[in-house]
Formats: sequence, structure tokens, C-alpha cells
Amino acid sequence: MKKNKTAELFLVLIILTVMSVGVFILQNGMEKLQNVKQQSVYVPETRDLYNNYGLKKDQSLSKTKILETQDQVIYTDRIFNINQISEDQISYAADIMKALQEKSGKDAYIMPIPERAVFESGYENEKEKYNNFTEKLEASFTDPSVVLNPLSELEKHQSEYLYFRTKNSWTMRGAFYGAQVIFGELGYDKENLNAYREYVFGVFDGNLLLEASEKYTADEIKKDITDMERDPFYIYINGLNPNCEELTFENKEGQKQTLKRQMIQFNSSGNRAVIGTDYEHSIVEGRGKGQRKGNLLLIADTRGKMMISYLSEVFEKVYVSNIYEDADLIQNLDEILEKYNIEYIVWAQDVAETGNMSHMMALNPLLKEGGMSDVRTDP
Repeated sequence: MKKNKTAELFLVLIILTVMSVGVFILQNGMEKLQNVKQQSVYVPETRDLYNNYGLKKDQSLSKTKILETQDQVIYTDRIFNINQISEDQISYAADIMKALQEKSGKDAYIMPIPERAVFESGYENEKEKYNNFTEKLEASFTDPSVVLNPLSELEKHQSEYLYFRTKNSWTMRGAFYGAQVIFGELGYDKENLNAYREYVFGVFDGNLLLEASEKYTADEIKKDITDMERDPFYIYINGLNPNCEELTFENKEGQKQTLKRQMIQFNSSGNRAVIGTDYEHSIVEGRGKGQRKGNLLLIADTRGKMMISYLSEVFEKVYVSNIYEDADLIQNLDEILEKYNIEYIVWAQDVAETGNMSHMMALNPLLKEGGMSDVRTDP
């Protein structure tokens, strides 16, 4: 009888041991499964797939031109705009900037962002037009340093993938050098791009490609355009960055809604992945490495917001206002400056749109022009 009890006890122990091992294996497997599920969108493509042109390895930029119009050039691997800069917009941009300085009482700066054409061979006049625009804008102020010109910094790195081939925007890498210009002017230490994690999250068709494929219907031209190699999307973010924002936007019911989420959406691409598209403003959590008390108000278009990954490293908070959509910015400016302890203001926008009232809903009320913007953010 005693032997039977001992045998039964021994059997129970074996069963419990097997069950414990089974539970451990199951839990471990579930944890791995959960980790795979959580991290799946963070797995980048092999970075070595693409070269500094954003093309597959060993490819150089094409010399075969499909089409050139008065305002656009289309090669077999890229599209870019030309003749977009208008000096007629300088006076309005300067007046807006002066009104912003006066109303805010803060150190305010304006950055006209150059387009891809400034680096295209055969279109050197585009660089001249950009420089003329910024120089004349500088001449509008007693302190010309309020105009931030990133071109010289970009020129140092023009062999890198600074601009998308199918979208009218610089890449996050190009935006990094724009942010360096801001840090230099504000007296902060410049950032080291090697300190940032680099991811490639798939490829996408940019707005210029999508628009061209709809516009040009001739079979041969349309085929060349639709066969164009898609743009890879590189993300740069420091592993210690909170990557967190409080986004305010108008929902489908026309009501304002606020959402806490990641600043960079790893399941999206292009400008859509950074902060968002049809938003009004975003309050981005930063690391505050600059070790100063004041924060930054960034008034930006779809190109300017691409700098947020780097700006949020230096400041504890960055208040990002969508220049296309944030109609309440100026009426709420005093409250924003106080609540978020804003020390600096940077207005960063494509040079072709800078000073164009139709693309400046957030800033127009400064001159009581008001009105609604007739543009939306790029797809």
C-alpha cells in the first residue's frame, strides 16, 4: 500500500513537472509570438538594397528624359519641378514674418526649403533663383540671420539621398541637414546622424509620380512614368527618443479630436509617416538634450515637419503647427507660447510656397488676410 502511494506520488510529480515544462514552453512561445507581432512593423528592408540616389545598387541617375514642360521635368527615374520660385511672394513673406516677431516677442526664423531642382545638372539657374529669393528676403530685415538658408549645408552632402525622386520633398536625411542649420543658428550643438537608427520601410509612389501618371495619357509616356522605380523611405530616429505626440485633427464629423500616438508611424511611408497629413497641430515629446528651459514652435508644411525627429532630440517639447490647416494658431498664439514655454519660432516651408497666401492658412491672420487655404497636404 505504501509502495502504491509512493508510486502514485511519483507519478503526480512527473505529471506536474511535464505540465510546468509545457506551460513554460507555451509562455515562452507566446512571448516570442507577441514580440514578433509587436515588432513586425519595425523590421526594415536591407539598407544595402539602395544607393545614394534611392535606386537599386549600381544604378546611376538616368540621362533619358521623357518629357519637359515649362514647370516640370520627367526622366525615366525621377520627376522634379522647375520655374516655381516667385520673387513676387517675398514682400508678403517678409510682412508675415515681421508681424509674427512683433506679436510673439520671440526669436523667430524663416527657412525657405529648396527643391530638388537646385541639384540637377543642366538646371543650375534653379539654384540661382533660390539664392536670389533668400538674399532678397534677407534684405527685408534689419537682422538677415532670421532667414535660415539650408542650401550650403545640403551642398556638402549632395552625393547622399537628400530628395525623393518621385515626390516634391526632401527625405528625412535631407531634413537632417536642414535641422543642423537651425541648431547652428540657435547656438545648440549639432547632431550626429550616426547616433540615429536608420530604417528602410518599403517603397512608395510620390505625389509627382501619381499626378503625372494621371495627367499624361499617351501610351508610351504613361508606361515610362508608371514603370518608374519607386522611392525607398528611410526613417531616422534616436533609440532613446520618446517618439510620442499628441495630435489634434478634424475628424469625419467635423469635430476636433486629439490622439496620443507615435510621432513616426512605422507602418506608413513618405511624409505621411511623420506626424501625419491632415492634422492641425501636434505636441511632440522630446528629450531636451539642449538643456535649456525654452521650447520650439515649428510652423511647417509637409517638408518642414520632416525635421521633427532631430528637433525633438534637443527640445523637451516641439509644438508643430500645420501651416496648411491650423486656422486657430494666431488667435491661440499667446496661450501656446505660455503653456508650452516657447523660446523660439521656426517657420519652415517649401520655397515655392513661402509667401504664397494660398498655402499659409495658419499665418495669414497675422495680416488680417485670413481666408481658407485652397490646398491640402500632398498625398
